[in-house]
Amino acid sequence: MIARAANAVLGFAGAFALIGLAPVRAETVEEFYKGKTITAVVPFAPGGGYSIYTQIASRHLPRFVPGNPTVVAQHMPGAGGILASNHIFNIARRDGSVMAMVSDSVALASVIDADKIKYKVNEFIWIGAIERVNNVMAVRADTGVKSFEDLKVREIALGASGPGSPTSLLPSLLRWMAPVKLKTVEGYPGISQMFAAVERGEVAGMTVSWTIFKSLKPDWFKTGMMVPVVQFGSVKEKDLQAVPLVNDIAQTPEQKAVSRFMASNVDVGRSFILPPQVPADRVAALRAAFDKMVADAAFKQEIAKAGFDLSPATGEQVQQAVALATRIDDKLAETIRGIVAAK
Repeated sequence: MIARAANAVLGFAGAFALIGLAPVRAETVEEFYKGKTITAVVPFAPGGGYSIYTQIASRHLPRFVPGNPTVVAQHMPGAGGILASNHIFNIARRDGSVMAMVSDSVALASVIDADKIKYKVNEFIWIGAIERVNNVMAVRADTGVKSFEDLKVREIALGASGPGSPTSLLPSLLRWMAPVKLKTVEGYPGISQMFAAVERGEVAGMTVSWTIFKSLKPDWFKTGMMVPVVQFGSVKEKDLQAVPLVNDIAQTPEQKAVSRFMASNVDVGRSFILPPQVPADRVAALRAAFDKMVADAAFKQEIAKAGFDLSPATGEQVQQAVALATRIDDKLAETIRGIVAAK
């Protein structure tokens, strides 16, 4: 009787041991995303390009992600996009359920606003860019400004969102490079508020993506109300051949090095990122889904209907561009910080 009981105990123990040794099957990407919601953080207020691009992507990306999750935008404006980037790096879940379309100046801010940022830009995981286009400074024609040279004789106030945004950073570069009479008025939470301020005459201009100007305020340029005076990028936009690049204005080797760095935000463009340490299989799935989405006819049609352009890049391409943009020596970085601090 005792022997039989002992054998029974040993049998149960052996069975449990076998269960303990049985391999645990990993959750597939499809199983993880099925029934889930992906939060897509937007670094500026509703109504602007970042918001519109994210809303369009939220309607199309789920079709290409295994498990077909829902994607919902969450607006998180503040500090010219730095608030959203800090959130993604430090607070967002690292399981693939949170992504963000970060400000195109996220790499610039990592060098310029080192005391304000709480992220390491090269540790973000880049999903891909929907569009890469030059930023353009445009000014109301009734100010008397017709070209870049006029900025040297007329004082112009430009709307800006915050210290980490191109709306503030790029005018700072121009002030350092040439004797222009520019000042920035910061605090606007998004493009819509800056547009309204320009129309009220509260500020005389702003510096934003050329695509955003053309898609959201085309009449400004058709009627001649606004004049594009300088563009920030490495190559001129096809329809702005008469408007100088900031690198054309640069005179010294130092100025040209700084202008190239400040134009690097074009390579970031309107990009989606993930926080660090997201599982590799989910990263691969989201990157593949993004690449399929930007090649999809229905997505392209909605982008065109919104009046936007499509010039996509893969996550790997953007990741490399960011690494290159931030590979600058300490002396140049210090010069750039001084430029921004002098505003």
